[in-house]
Amino acid sequence: MREDFTDLFVVYNLMRRHRVRHLPLVNAAQQVQGLITISSLRRAINTSYFLRFRQVQEVMTSHVVTVLPTDSVRAAVQRLAAYNISCVVVVNPQSVESSLNESQIKVSESIPLGIITERDILQFKALGLDLNTISVDAVMSAPLTCVHPEDTLGTVQELMQQLRVRRLVVTTTDGYLAGIITETNLTQVLDPLELYGILEILQFQVCNLSESQVRLLKARNFDLEKAFEHQEFRLVYQPQLDLSTDQIIGAEALTRWHSPELGEVSPLDFIPWAEQTNFIVKLGYWILETACQQAVQWRTHDDWGDLAIAVNVSTKQLMDRGFVDHVLAILASTGLPPHCLKLELTESILVDSITSTAEKFKQLQTLGIQVAIDDFGTGYASLSYLQHFHFDILKIDRSFIREVDRDLKKQAIVSSILRMAKQLKFKVVAEGVETEAEQEFLQVRGCHSIQGFWLSRPLEVEDWASFMDNHNAAVSPNLKLATEKP
Repeated sequence: MREDFTDLFVVYNLMRRHRVRHLPLVNAAQQVQGLITISSLRRAINTSYFLRFRQVQEVMTSHVVTVLPTDSVRAAVQRLAAYNISCVVVVNPQSVESSLNESQIKVSESIPLGIITERDILQFKALGLDLNTISVDAVMSAPLTCVHPEDTLGTVQELMQQLRVRRLVVTTTDGYLAGIITETNLTQVLDPLELYGILEILQFQVCNLSESQVRLLKARNFDLEKAFEHQEFRLVYQPQLDLSTDQIIGAEALTRWHSPELGEVSPLDFIPWAEQTNFIVKLGYWILETACQQAVQWRTHDDWGDLAIAVNVSTKQLMDRGFVDHVLAILASTGLPPHCLKLELTESILVDSITSTAEKFKQLQTLGIQVAIDDFGTGYASLSYLQHFHFDILKIDRSFIREVDRDLKKQAIVSSILRMAKQLKFKVVAEGVETEAEQEFLQVRGCHSIQGFWLSRPLEVEDWASFMDNHNAAVSPNLKLATEKP
């Protein structure tokens, strides 16, 4: 494994793919610099990406085996053996009143007092203690450090490392026993994409990251600054269709680079390199301003409607301290109304900084700017991170749309995403629609809008007007017939 091959997910998925637990880390001269293990990767990935988005209640064990403080340690040993578990919780039962069908009943709740583990029992035996005569309250580990069901798994991991324990008791806000969470629960949260049963996402992620690394190595001869000075970049626009009205509602701005030396360079080649060199920040602001200027020109055509422009935002750009101010300045200078701008972010952006990203979201959305999550389903984060952000639009990645009318697995995935988006009140855009059958499937399932080659390839600026005129001419007779129906 090359020393500069630093993406944890590429390494992790590579090891899982080939079923190995160790990989040597080598430099460019193929000299071994160290060793990567699956365990070290899991620890790093859990801390950096997944645990902060997951809650205790998702993985805790709710059925807890308990003993009373007055029970003998022998009784605790018997419970450990009977249930084949490694610990029992010592509790003090409480009777509380609860209202059910307008009648008062008493239910039993437990207040956790301490914990006894299998390791404690072994230590007692080593000391030669009589387990029949020693009561649980005399030897239990107390006081307890407790967490709540809504706490993040990141909090749990920090406490376990700080206290050097392997399990924590989970309590409600009232202090009643709710469950127990162990180190094993945390190690099982390795890949939330697998947890949701979406194998296609994992396969796409492995291939995409591996191919991106190869392309990036080839791209190191690109002189992006020189290309920018010579105005070699341009934008093309892929139309988006509202499935309920059959009207064009806007377009996604896509970057193209024509190099005199290299010819037409794919964005898959130069965008990763722009990210690596931080050139993406300068390029991103140019894309945003150019796209907004184009959208303002479109608004001069009364018969085209209120077209919106969608612009991709990179991680580096979003992390720029002046990002929000730059966006507002561009809107002010171009005169584009905020509601006509859609900012598209990939899932991987969201894991970098929840607090700052969410705050920027709020500032932009308060002004009417729409925020979309792009390529949904192919990013690093768990689906549960959606609770931290309020999106306006969710874009389903093209890998799930291709042949969705014939692939039962993809149908299940897309249908689930559409149901979830409806519950969360997101509008949904399906990317990469290439056939009429795919469009019909999405339309029946309640997808709001689409983009893809079935509607149109990305258009040069000079081709946009003829596309709009042709589309409106084709749609107008249908609209007329619809309005003439009794």
